[in-house]
Amino acid sequence: MKKKYKIGVAFSGGGARGAAHCGALQAFHEYGIKPEVVSGSSVGSMVATLYACGFEPRKMIELFQGLNFFKDIVSPTIPTGGLFDSRPLVEMLRHTLPYTRLEDLPVPTYVVAADLEHAVPKVFSKGEIAPRVVASCSIPVVFRPMNINGIHYVDGGAFQNLPVSAIRNKCKTVIALSLINLDEEKYKDNLIAVTSRSFMMMMVSNNAADKEMADMVVDLDTSGCTAYDISKIEELFFRGYESTVKVLEEKGYKRVLPKENIVFPPKKTQLEELKNHELVVREKVEKGLTALKTLKKSA
Repeated sequence: MKKKYKIGVAFSGGGARGAAHCGALQAFHEYGIKPEVVSGSSVGSMVATLYACGFEPRKMIELFQGLNFFKDIVSPTIPTGGLFDSRPLVEMLRHTLPYTRLEDLPVPTYVVAADLEHAVPKVFSKGEIAPRVVASCSIPVVFRPMNINGIHYVDGGAFQNLPVSAIRNKCKTVIALSLINLDEEKYKDNLIAVTSRSFMMMMVSNNAADKEMADMVVDLDTSGCTAYDISKIEELFFRGYESTVKVLEEKGYKRVLPKENIVFPPKKTQLEELKNHELVVREKVEKGLTALKTLKKSA
């Protein structure tokens, strides 16, 4: 059967390590590789969507650098299904993305999430982008499940962290970009760390089958970086770039553009970040306490 697209790329989940995906896209650009269809789980769904919207790799990194976890991504919530409410991330994506619905994207995009009600993977190719991408990124226990049309969804990595199968029958060549590396991540005895590591172990396990379906697999170098470490975003970009260039060269691809000299804007000082973090956390805690008092009064 003739495949509709020549090249597709599947982006894996892996939290903050997703910055390495952006480096891989930069390498594709310089080697003349232009994905015609993309799929993604968790942070991979976000990168896939940004690519489909037309964001350049460096602009993706600048977007990630500008995010504040407690302001732009989550808000504290009374724990019912998850420690954090990810509605701020939904609103941020709605305001950032130039498209509203998946079916309107110039590059066909498949977002993978896990359906909690029916215990099956769900591949979204239509519907509003923001809640579907956030559903795909909703690590169980850490984030509340995302309710879409009455169905609750969590991170796509629960079933399919490297969604090659979502596009396998649609394109001639599938390149799989894998982020997960547990070797360097030490065990920590706290709820979020245990939940995250357990979930990452599940992702490693279900990566294997999809890797077998891919025509090319790039294991992006994320060693020493955890899913929540946003301090190494720039480093991960360049490591993802070098990992991808190495594999492309080994596979016989030739460079069509010279290596671009990429320099990112300077980061905020640590003191500025701490002050901003303190103000945001204080505001969120106050809102949470107010909501709790209101709940007690109505009980």
